[in-house]
Amino acid sequence: MHKIEIPHKNLVKEFPSEIQEMTNDQFVYFIEIVLQYISGQITIEKFKTHLVRNLLDIRLDWRYFFASKEEQEQANGELFRIGEVLDSFFEEIDQNGKKVKTFKLSFTRNFIPKVCGKFFGPHDALQDITFAEYRIAHGFFSAYLASHSENDLNHLIAVLYRPAKRYLWLKKLFQSFDGQIREPFTAKSNPLFLEARVKAVAKLPLAIRYGIFLFFSGCEEFLAKGTVNVDGKAIDLSIIYEKSDDDNSDSPDIGLVGILYSLAESKVFGSIEETDGQNLYDIMIRLYQVVKQSKAMEAKYKSNDTN
Repeated sequence: MHKIEIPHKNLVKEFPSEIQEMTNDQFVYFIEIVLQYISGQITIEKFKTHLVRNLLDIRLDWRYFFASKEEQEQANGELFRIGEVLDSFFEEIDQNGKKVKTFKLSFTRNFIPKVCGKFFGPHDALQDITFAEYRIAHGFFSAYLASHSENDLNHLIAVLYRPAKRYLWLKKLFQSFDGQIREPFTAKSNPLFLEARVKAVAKLPLAIRYGIFLFFSGCEEFLAKGTVNVDGKAIDLSIIYEKSDDDNSDSPDIGLVGILYSLAESKVFGSIEETDGQNLYDIMIRLYQVVKQSKAMEAKYKSNDTN
């Protein structure tokens, strides 16, 4: 958190220094003005001024609008000066050999838990989704990256956001309740229900939909590079995406459908349908174990060959 102190007014205010510290409403506003900046509607100076006002909950009253142009510019200048600390929302990346400043937009917290008043989304870092749900969502996510079609984006959201289970209030009374409030998703879920949600999702503001896209994108990055704790032990998931020495492809690809069939054949989780209905992280941990075992065997064979 950033902290602003104004001693002569005995005022101390804290405001977020990164996306993860924002409230849900602050996040949606942040995405709105990010899109405005990207589309050229506002300058970086106005972006920072608007964001400071929102994060510090500064509201312009009648005195600002009746002030002189010089006084307004002075007030905006003070806001922009405070906005200089917002550099923590940016990062430098290498683009064609040049250092370019861009927004930090990678996170795993779901700031938009509910849309359209009735569709609920997944938990942070996709902790509660099934492999089937991830496979289908990943397909629409990849399609949107390639096409930039809002139809692909809307389908991605419609997969992740679903109505609450029937009789949820009753299910919550039982100790066996797993905390999952969304109705189950399977690869064979009624496509008509999915398309109905797509139509409803299409009416949402772009900032909401793009915010959900960024959430899924951040989770994708976490799955490829993150670390999870299993029984107190840190598990580095990036090993799943590492290329072998004889792999000349340009990008890592674990082949989600291939993984489904391979794991189903091993009967670790049961049939294809049972494997597809398994929690995503259970699948990832199993893949981690398979890759570790494979690397250990490979190292053993190489060691024997040199002896």
